[in-house]
Amino acid sequence: MTHPRYWLMYALPWPATDPNADMAEAAHVIAPPTVPAGQRDRLPPDVADLLGFVGVYASEHPDQRVIWFTDVTRWLEWEKDSSWSALGVDWEHALAQLTRPPFLGLYMTVNRRAYHHLINTAERFRVTYTDGHSEVLTGEERQAVHEAFERKLDADWPAYIRDMLASGHLTVG
Repeated sequence: MTHPRYWLMYALPWPATDPNADMAEAAHVIAPPTVPAGQRDRLPPDVADLLGFVGVYASEHPDQRVIWFTDVTRWLEWEKDSSWSALGVDWEHALAQLTRPPFLGLYMTVNRRAYHHLINTAERFRVTYTDGHSEVLTGEERQAVHEAFERKLDADWPAYIRDMLASGHLTVG
């Protein structure tokens, strides 16, 4: 539980109360491999399907420990010639369910630039700022953001699990 094979990370809405904030709690991360086998059978169908595709993606990309929802969406489109809707998965409903038990999850504060990468499914992503300038976010930077999140989760996830166990909010049975 403290060192899962992979995490699934997805963006939450950027706060409308402060749309120009540099940082916001706008990402959520779970560790699908930590869901007990007996509870996987009771997941809502959209959640089970979404996590099933995430699991296939993870097995095809064993070097990637932080899997963004947008990574899986890109993979479905670019490599599998499909989409969530073609697969019959209500991904918005499924993601909304991932903040509830049986999932262990962390809310993460992210900067706006990392958030742009986290929400990006396009091959080429141009960001235009309110002052009028724009720039293209690169694949190399996307990879660097992935690596930064992995380092952060490697550091924070084990302590989170230990705290959950110590407080009695999580039991291993």
